[in-house]
Amino acid sequence: MRVAVDAHMVGQPTPGDAGNARYAAQLVEALCATAGGADQVAALIAYADARRLLPDAAIHASVSAGGVTRLLRSAPAALAALESDAAVFTYVAPPRLTIPVALAIHDVTFMTNPEWLPVRARVMLRRLVPAAARRAAAVLALSETARREICDVLGLPASRVHVVSPAARSIFQPAADAERRVADRFGLRRYCLAVGDLGPRKNLATLRAAVAGLRDTTLTLVVVGRGTPPAGWRDDPSIRLLGHVTDEELADLYAAAAVTVFPSLHEGFGLPALEALACGSPLVVSDRGALPEVVADAALVARPDVAGLGDAIRAALEPTTAGRLRAAGPARAGCYRLQDMGETAWRVLREVGRR
Repeated sequence: MRVAVDAHMVGQPTPGDAGNARYAAQLVEALCATAGGADQVAALIAYADARRLLPDAAIHASVSAGGVTRLLRSAPAALAALESDAAVFTYVAPPRLTIPVALAIHDVTFMTNPEWLPVRARVMLRRLVPAAARRAAAVLALSETARREICDVLGLPASRVHVVSPAARSIFQPAADAERRVADRFGLRRYCLAVGDLGPRKNLATLRAAVAGLRDTTLTLVVVGRGTPPAGWRDDPSIRLLGHVTDEELADLYAAAAVTVFPSLHEGFGLPALEALACGSPLVVSDRGALPEVVADAALVARPDVAGLGDAIRAALEPTTAGRLRAAGPARAGCYRLQDMGETAWRVLREVGRR
């Protein structure tokens, strides 16, 4: 069976949806790692850097860069040239394909909380995703929480929505010398780490207020992620905005952090939380979306307001609690495996391919 995966966002040189790109790249890797002898995996790519980021085992086929409209126009010809038996797209797919499609939907906040999105993205997703989901032979959700929300909001039967969760890459693991590397590379000592874009859903303004409320002058708030920060953040000496970092640097930042906080108002999965667990970082997450499901009892779960986050951060910094969380994180992260991701995805794709 030859499967094509929409990876057009992988390697995008300008700020985009990093979560979608990371999931697509990992799905290609997982499918390649678990492919049977007669199976082949192709990746639909739009940027040259994707060839470096995706497995060599995958066939690379080009589609047009420049957004969803160009993808929808160019993908059918690429799929035909590949003679694909099935395809995986993210959120939207060409409407008149002759092969079955599995549609990956990370969350449905474009329907439930459209104010978190730019107007153009909001309009596009609300117009195209429900129809694409109805046409799809299967829908891939990243968590049980997301699966329930997709079924409820889009009106899909549970039998068509399958959980295919990501995993933390192997580079994300505890590292004894991470503190030295972080100090040498970034000049950081004791810090609270937040990872994610700077959009309103990530709730970083509330986190900033919570950290400030601790009145701990030795604790710096470090933010990793793309986007435009609120006015005054760049000039605040208690905040470090690192922008984009490599995965190697990110793994060290997790491992060396006094605490990592993921205060998001909603996540369909929350891969940074899983990466932090894998690195043994004491972790605080909000009680929204799939985050409690992902972390289980390996992190502190808090209300995403100033008081709730502040209390949880203070608790996570306490040495006994921090030690417990550092020990529990890698074990919990190990419950999500690339092998499971690939095997589950192949099972779904073979099922839809037989229809």
